Amino acid sequence: MDPRLQQAIENDDVDELYRLIEEEGNIFDCAYEKPFANTPLHDAVDKGKTQVAMEMAILKPSFARKLNRGGQSPMHLALRKKHYHTARALMTLDPELIRVRGRGGITPLHYVAGEKGDNEDLELLAEFLCACKPSIEDLTSRCETVVHIAVKKRNLKTFKVLFGWLKRVHLTEILNWKDEDGNTALHIAVSEKQPEIIKLLIGYVKVNAKNFQDKTALDIFQKNPSGDQDLAQRLRRVGCVARLFTLNLSLSQFLSMELTIYEKLTFWFGPRDESACNIILVVAALIATATYQAVVTSPRGSWLDNSSNPLTSSSGNAVEVLHQAGDIIPNSSRPYQFTALNGTIFLASVTTIWITAIPLLPHSFMVYALMMILSVAYFATTTIELPIFDEATGHNMVIFCIDILIVVLAIPMYLYLYYNQFLCGIDATRRRIGNFLELKDRK
Repeated sequence: MDPRLQQAIENDDVDELYRLIEEEGNIFDCAYEKPFANTPLHDAVDKGKTQVAMEMAILKPSFARKLNRGGQSPMHLALRKKHYHTARALMTLDPELIRVRGRGGITPLHYVAGEKGDNEDLELLAEFLCACKPSIEDLTSRCETVVHIAVKKRNLKTFKVLFGWLKRVHLTEILNWKDEDGNTALHIAVSEKQPEIIKLLIGYVKVNAKNFQDKTALDIFQKNPSGDQDLAQRLRRVGCVARLFTLNLSLSQFLSMELTIYEKLTFWFGPRDESACNIILVVAALIATATYQAVVTSPRGSWLDNSSNPLTSSSGNAVEVLHQAGDIIPNSSRPYQFTALNGTIFLASVTTIWITAIPLLPHSFMVYALMMILSVAYFATTTIELPIFDEATGHNMVIFCIDILIVVLAIPMYLYLYYNQFLCGIDATRRRIGNFLELKDRK
């Protein structure tokens, strides 16, 4: 390295750095363009010279991603030397630097997770996770996630930070990822006798998942007991429940199966164009609103006074019906014709909404709940506003309401839960399975 440049780095002198650039434009010469080189940025970061390091990273962005002959990027060096201020500065310049793989495939996020877990390490770990969310998916050369590393290093505090973050961003499926030996975080926690982590993981991981030695976490626990009998019973209980409600399938077995009804419905009715999906939902919602409003404000008008009038029932018999101001004025059998037609249109709009929402389950569960509430309200309003002359008519209205509730909530939820039984039972060596039917990545 040019001694003058080395001196500028030593003094953290940005003005001197630019003066050298003016004097010699090739101060960052081709010697640093080799595949593996200890660049001036490496040197500045190694010494904790943040100002000069940031200027170099701006002038030569490639330096920030380059590995030296020891397989370390400038970010790795900053962390190794505990220059956290410099590491944070580089992170703000380019959050993707958190994902640069060094020796052994270790990223800066992996490195921080493997530290002893004091307050400063934990805070930097949390900042890394929030600054670059996709970094949680990066694996080392041994297929280890950052969770694997935290558990292997017995860093309970670090694990709690990772666990809390994964729950908040709905990525707890990463806890089921396997390393090169087929071990999930639970396998490792059991092997290392870490009951605190085991208790946190139960309920979020597949207890019956097997590693490449064909052993579950319970098998490992029984051969290597921690002495906690309550924990052993809890593992057995969760394992038994999981076997009852999930199917143990390999990924190839699942893909070889015929499509479930839920998958077929999704492929038949799930629009792949998001704008078309939005238009369908808007139109269906407007029709549902209009039909509901038609029940409340009937075209037949309302009574203006309180009295009783002889009316004729559907069987031709005269019936004395009391009415109050605001009640709908009936007209022989025509109110039922109107109700039947209006109810059919309402049912069609509701059906359109739940068909469109099927591919979005379980995220669209609230849509089904709201549709159920709306159906109940529609039935209640209809029965209140519509004069009923015989018991058969009332029974028909109840059956109509039940049909709506089944269509709106029970059928799609049952089909999804049946499909999810297969999805949750897949025990694969993959990084991630996710939901095959999602229209796009929702992370």
